[in-house]
Amino acid sequence: MVKKEDCVKIGEIGKTHNLQGALVVYTDNDLLEQYMDEPVFILLEGAPVPFYIAEDGLTERNHSSYIVKFDFVDSKEQADRLVGHDLLMDKYLLEEENELPFELSDLIGYSVLDESTGETGVVEQADNYSGNVVLTIKIFSKEILLPVSNEYVLGISHEEKKLHVNISEEIKELY
Repeated sequence: MVKKEDCVKIGEIGKTHNLQGALVVYTDNDLLEQYMDEPVFILLEGAPVPFYIAEDGLTERNHSSYIVKFDFVDSKEQADRLVGHDLLMDKYLLEEENELPFELSDLIGYSVLDESTGETGVVEQADNYSGNVVLTIKIFSKEILLPVSNEYVLGISHEEKKLHVNISEEIKELY
């Protein structure tokens, strides 16, 4: 049995979507898509209750929300009881895959290692400009803005609070 402390928040249920029990879930990650066959949990009366996404029950609504249909939630009345609750996942499942969700602000203070030069620095700020995440990094004796993408960010170690990056010459020359 999964306990409340074994769960991490991955989103929240915003509203009902139709009369058949579908819900709008707001999230800033794609964990619902990645783990569609795994249960998600909703705290009901203080205990995490497992819910499974129905077959063909997940539709991306926009970049920050999904329409979700759970098994055995078949009416608007049943769905209404879930509105406003956080959507949780088993943190041990996510730890195994190194997929724990985190806030951008968690990266502030992380050390930065540029793999191409060996230079080190620190994350001073993290911002989201209309879906484009940019880190302000103090490195090379200057402050640079680094877009968060697979091209530049090679890895994140939350245990070591370290960011492995590859900063291109073009970005270095901008500053």
